[in-house]
Amino acid sequence: MQKEKITVVEAAFSLEEIAAALKLTPDDVVQKFRDPRITSWFAEIWGERLFGYKKHANANHPGSDGAIALGNMGRFDISVRCFNTNGIKFQKSKFIGSGRKATQDDLIDSIESVERYVLVDLRGFPVLKFYPIDSKALLRLIRHGKLTTSGIGSARFDLWVNEVFDVTTQPIALGQATGALG
Repeated sequence: MQKEKITVVEAAFSLEEIAAALKLTPDDVVQKFRDPRITSWFAEIWGERLFGYKKHANANHPGSDGAIALGNMGRFDISVRCFNTNGIKFQKSKFIGSGRKATQDDLIDSIESVERYVLVDLRGFPVLKFYPIDSKALLRLIRHGKLTTSGIGSARFDLWVNEVFDVTTQPIALGQATGALG
């Protein structure tokens, strides 16, 4: 079986410049920016610049974080998710957090509501990896019983990516854009 091609965009930040700008120690910056709750706000903007989609003006847009307008064909919706060593969940934000829960149908609906996920690996911050993953690949994971509402662990994610995809890594400065999501 031939693997799908994927280009993982790798962006390196200057830890010293961020620390100086925020008046924090480099260790504080690493600790904070490896937390998806903090970094997800920035990741939406970085993803927009790297992949050329347009972030929604309303941060509470239901189901997606951005889109690419396709003229008469409609739009191509994108969801951005950050992850660290704890792994990643794919259901809509309204189903994630203390006191919230999702069914498997909620997970499927969440994934079907977008065409692409931009998954941001925070584990190596100040180097970030951006994985543009087609929602169909995630739906296949569900069908094979490898993705549930509890998400997927980061080590399992790494194994899955290497098993399913022919991975190319593209180092890039955040001031540049790839102009594509795949």
